[in-house]
Order: sequence, then structure tokens, then C-alpha cells
Amino acid sequence: MSDSNCTLCDLPLPDSPVTDQQVDGVFCCQGCLQVHQLLEDLDSDEAQQVREETIRRRQQERSAKQPPENCGTAFLKVNGMHCATCESFIEAISRRQEGIYKSEASYATEMVKVYYDTEKLEEKELPALISRMGYRASNMEQDRDGEELNTVARLVIGGFFSIIGLLLYILFLYPSYLGGEGLVPLTTPEKLYFVSNIFVMTSFVLVYTGFPILRGALVSISVMKPNMDLLIAIAAVSAYLYSTGALLTGSSEVYFDVTMAIVMVVSIGNYYEGNIKRSKNRMLSVLMDRKISTARVRRNGRLELVDLEDLRPGDHVVINAGERVPVDGTVIEGEGVVNEALLTGESLPVSKQPGDRVISGTILTQHALTIETGEVVQSTLDHMIQLMWEIQANRSGKRRLADRIAEWFVPGVLAVGALTFFYHLGSGNTPTDALLTALAVLIVSCPCALGLATPLAVASGIREALGNNIIFKSGAIFEQEGNIDILAMDKTGTLTTGRMHLLDPGTDRKALHYARSLEQFSSHPLAKALVNGSSEERDLPGVQDFRSHHTGVSGTIDSRRVWVGEPEWLEQQSFDISASQWNSITHSREYGHVPVGVAWDGSVRDVLVIGDQVRDEAEAFAQKLRTNGKQLALITGDSEAAARTLQDRLQPDFLFTGARPESKTEIIRKLKQIGAVAMVGDGSNDALALAEADLGIAFGDLTAIAAESAQVVVPDDNLERIFAALETIRQTRRRIRQNLGWAFLYNITTIPLAIAGLINPLFAALAMAASSLLVVSNSSRNMNLTL
Repeated sequence: MSDSNCTLCDLPLPDSPVTDQQVDGVFCCQGCLQVHQLLEDLDSDEAQQVREETIRRRQQERSAKQPPENCGTAFLKVNGMHCATCESFIEAISRRQEGIYKSEASYATEMVKVYYDTEKLEEKELPALISRMGYRASNMEQDRDGEELNTVARLVIGGFFSIIGLLLYILFLYPSYLGGEGLVPLTTPEKLYFVSNIFVMTSFVLVYTGFPILRGALVSISVMKPNMDLLIAIAAVSAYLYSTGALLTGSSEVYFDVTMAIVMVVSIGNYYEGNIKRSKNRMLSVLMDRKISTARVRRNGRLELVDLEDLRPGDHVVINAGERVPVDGTVIEGEGVVNEALLTGESLPVSKQPGDRVISGTILTQHALTIETGEVVQSTLDHMIQLMWEIQANRSGKRRLADRIAEWFVPGVLAVGALTFFYHLGSGNTPTDALLTALAVLIVSCPCALGLATPLAVASGIREALGNNIIFKSGAIFEQEGNIDILAMDKTGTLTTGRMHLLDPGTDRKALHYARSLEQFSSHPLAKALVNGSSEERDLPGVQDFRSHHTGVSGTIDSRRVWVGEPEWLEQQSFDISASQWNSITHSREYGHVPVGVAWDGSVRDVLVIGDQVRDEAEAFAQKLRTNGKQLALITGDSEAAARTLQDRLQPDFLFTGARPESKTEIIRKLKQIGAVAMVGDGSNDALALAEADLGIAFGDLTAIAAESAQVVVPDDNLERIFAALETIRQTRRRIRQNLGWAFLYNITTIPLAIAGLINPLFAALAMAASSLLVVSNSSRNMNLTL
């Protein structure tokens, strides 16, 4: 391995490689260093296998043909993608467009990343070039509520024609098929008149309502990947074509009802799945209201509210307490306290003063700041969103189980149908009878049950989860093979509450009362921890001449001047701190906590300790993980000493300390080489890792970017919801397989009977409906998600 390459992954080293005195080697990033330490805990063969696999994948990435480095890239949402076949079709469409080098589509996230020539195309032109065959591309933030109205229109109009058509069958045609005359005796021309009307209505149902099915079938043919839509279309179209031919020859024995039933049953099942998903999206939209779109700028002596894209280098942006920082910049005026937990993972608030950098997405909790944008107006938050989209766009969806079945089932059905036709024709039957028998084979093979098996089970799983405050963003989650082996969890906000608590009230009760009296007038996050821990606010002594300082507060209580704040600041104010107090201060900081001194009359009277708190149920949660055969990986930005308490309590299988947001993705990538990984996080700093994991779970008081990057969203503070989410996935997968089993049992039973000529198309349609009802019933059962 070259000295200029990473010790772990063999990628070229950056200008400032990552090293550690306790670890041999040099690394391209913090994640590779930490994973290198992880490999030391594996046996030599397993460690070598993981390392070789890493090098092989990276070399493949580098050797793959890439577009020019100066090409433009854009991320688009594509409505209508529902399987891996759709991915291939969208990519094929893109390749045929002049000015587009290539695209990478993912139906799991309904996204496509487009590489294009900026000299020939503008980004706004791309959606129109990719929107074909009913697939509609749009930018990432465009509202697409109109799609629901279009789907409803297809179902309402198709349902109306189907009801009228089936009513005509019941009144006039079915009785004649059974040897009767119907409610109103009809002559042959009158029957043909009604059949002609049914033909028109069926045509509308097949072409308009069944358009998504026909489109999916044509797409599968164009990319040579048979899917479930093709199998459904074969049965619906073959019944339609046979019936049309019969009508043209003057026969009234037609099977337009089969076509209408197939199209409507599958379309209603798909709509039900989509409707549940839209309910999920409405819940999810509540979490997306934290996006920053404007900034308050001081120009020409006045404050103006401008869109972020209108910011210019050197602009002075004003931020008030409680607001999010809209753009990266440098503080030029004011002093304040910024909560960076949801973006950087640091649970402690950070003081800012002139000359300090602030990053977008963080929250100013105290005072006001004026920041200056740099020579290039940039947003760390927007950059993270771009990286998140990058990861999601490259997450190619696995082929749905039903589509993998259809890949060999379609050729098989067509072959059986053709052999049946020629067998009966060679056995002396008329061409019409042979064709009718072959049609019965195609109809009984029609996978209405197969077509409903996945969407209904998925919709039921999503609905059940919504009832438990769990949001599944994609049905593709339920079709991924294998169970989760490793649950990787960010510490702050997941295993801990993510809020400051008074952990040690000290030994001097008067000092605690004085501190609470002062801090009730402060908006600092640490002040809230002191005040919220008190049930004695009514008995607190009064405060006069309250003042807020950069690292503390002061005021007059009981005729004495009391100071509360950072120990070093108190020492600067000439207060004495004893050796034992310094030991307490040092000890608390080693564990990632914040010591707060309370001083008056020339000395620090007591030291209070404030910090984040482990959730009450965390230990039971970790134990339940082990009981269920899963490993726990704890990822924290704290030092090893600060993580020691949590390590002792939870005993994780893997512990990564000092992890920065940019290194979490690499940690997840390497853990995935050991087993399937689910990542649990709450902040924007976790977004990339959530997108990289096999299963991303955004949990707790989460940010919009965390919710956007994850596949599962749990806006709750109960860790048991995570188990409920995993159990929902497990039970839904089982139901999909049960539904497919029932569907295949139906096919195994009816296809031989159809080949033998013992089932006519009408009976085949009834049998098909019965199997579909069984799938509907199985999918509709409630799940037992005990919390």
C-alpha cells in the first residue's frame, strides 16, 4: 500500500491526512480511522475480508466511466416510479436526450440524479426532458398534490363505466350464458348493441384507468425486464382482444367483464396503497416547517427581508434570539449563545462573539447577532442536503419480490398458453374453442392476487405504523431482504434526552436557590435546566440589578452581589475556587457535563453540574436488543471519557467516540460490511449517515433534513417505537409472503384445470376474484405491536 494512500481504503490521502498517536497508519477521514480500530476487534480473516472488499469497491468506483468533472448535476423527484424496471426506463430516457450524459434513478426514494452539459441545457429544462410515458419529473421542492386528483379521476370514471358495464352483464348477458333469457328477452342484434356499449366502456377503463398498468407493461418490455404490470396487462388485454374479435364476428359471448375486473381491482389496490402513503406525507409535512428560506439583511441603514438566493457576499445578516441561522457567516456584532446540537451533534450550547464562525441551521438561543457572509455565500445545511440527495439518488431500489417472480412467470404463462392452444387445436377442437381454452389459461394465470399481494400488505403496514406515530416513507422498505443485524445509534437526542438537566445540585442549598433566582431571568439553555429542576420558584429570593454577561449572570440578592457562570469567568472576577472544587469541575467536564459556579463575597460557594441525561428506558432498550440477537453500535461526538458512563450502562458492541458528522457516513459504510445496519439519529448532523444506512430511522425531536434523509420517521421520544417499527417491517414482509403463497396456490390449482379445458373464462374470472378477496382479508388484519 502506498504511503500516499489511506491505510484502510487505499484512497488517495487529502492534504491534511487523519492520524492518531495510538493508531498506526494514516487515513483519508476520521471514519476510516475509527473503522480501522473496529477491525482490530475482529478476527484476522474477517478483518482482511472487510478490508479487501472496501478496496475492491473503491477501485470499481474510480474505474467506472464518469461524466466530465465540470458537468452540471441536478436532483429531481419522479412521480410514478414504483419498481426497478422504472429505474431502467428513466435512465434509458435520459441517455437519449442530447445534453444529458447519464442519470442514476432510485425508485426507493423516487429520485433521479442527472449529469448534464451546462452549455447545452439549463437545470429548469431537465424535468420536461425526462417526463415521458406518464412519469413526471419535478424539482425536489415542487408540490405534487395534483397527482392525487388525477388518480382519483381515473378511478371514479373507470368505476362508473365498470358498474354500468357489469350491470348490463348481470341483467342481460350472464343469464343467456347460463341458458336463460335474462330479465328482458333480447334478440341477437339487441345483445350485440349492448355488447357494443360494453366494448366502448371497457375500452375506456382499459386505456384510461388502466394507463399506469399498461405503461408499466410497455416499460418492462422496452427494458427487457418482465414485471408484475406486464403479467396483469397480458390477462386484461388478451380478454379484451378476444372479446373484440368475438364482437366483430357477431358473437355475444364476450369477456369484457374480465378486463374491467382485472383493471379495477388492481387499480383500487394501488390507490389504497398510495392513499395511505399520502396520509404519511401529510404527517411528514408537519416536520418540514423548519426550512430557512429568507434572511434579515441590513442594507443602506435599513433591515430588509430577502430570499436566501438573493444574498450577496459581504451582506450583514441580523439574527434574533430563537431564530435559526440562515447562512454561514462570521459574527461582526453582538454576543450570543448558539445551540448546534441538531447540526453538529454537540449537546452543549456554544457562546459566540465577534470573529467566531456560525453555521446555517443552528439556533441562536440568547441575545442577537449580526453576521457577515463570506466571499461565497454558502450554507452548510444546504450542502448537507445536497450530499444527502447524492446518497439517496444512488440508493438503487431492489427489485420487488413480485416483479422478480414475474420475470420468469411471464414467459412461462405465455408458453403454457401457446402450448394449450396448439394442443387443443391438434386434438380436433375448433380454432375458436382452442383460443378460448388458451384465454382461460391466461386469465386464471392473471396475478390479481399477485398484483395485490405487495401493495395491500405494504399499505396495511404503513397504516398500522401511522396509528403508532411511526412514518414509513417508502414501501420499498418492506421488500428488502434480510433482518437488521446492527443498530447504530447517535447518542445525543436518541439514547439521551437531548436536553440539559441539573445532574448535581451541589451541597449548598442557599447557592442553589440564588442560582435559580438569577437564572430565571436568563434565556440561556443552561439556565432553563436550573429553573426547570425547581419546584420552589415561589420561595426564591428576589433579584435586583440583574445583568447578563457573555458566560454568566449576576444580580443583587439579600443585599449581596451574586455571580453565576463559568468557573474560569468567575476566577477572572477575583473569586477564589478551592482545589476540591477544581477537581469537581475537571471531573464533570471529563464526562461531557457543564460545571456552573455560584459565587459571592469573594469566593465560589458551590459548583452545580448540568448535562444531558440518559433516557430512563435506555438500559432496557439495549438489553432487548441483545435478547433479539442484534448488536448495538454507539456513535458519539464526545470523548472516550465522556462516553464511559454510557458505555458502562449500555455495554454496546461497538463504540465510536469523537465522531464528527462527516465521519458518521464512513462508520456506517464499514459497519454495513459486517451486517445489515439501521441508523437511528435525530439531527441534521445524522442526515448523511441516515441516508447511507440500510435502514435510516429519524427519531425524537428531529430536524427536517433528518426526517427527509431517513426511510422511517418516529417523531416520538419512546425508544420502544423503534422496536415497533422493526416489528412492523417483519410482520409486513411475512404477510407479503403469505399473500404470494395464497396466489400461487390458486395458480397451481386452476392452471391445470384451465389447460384441460375444464374452466371457461367466466369461471376463471370468479376464481381470480376469490383469490383476490383472500389476499385483501389477510392484508387487512391488525398487527400486534405491543409497546
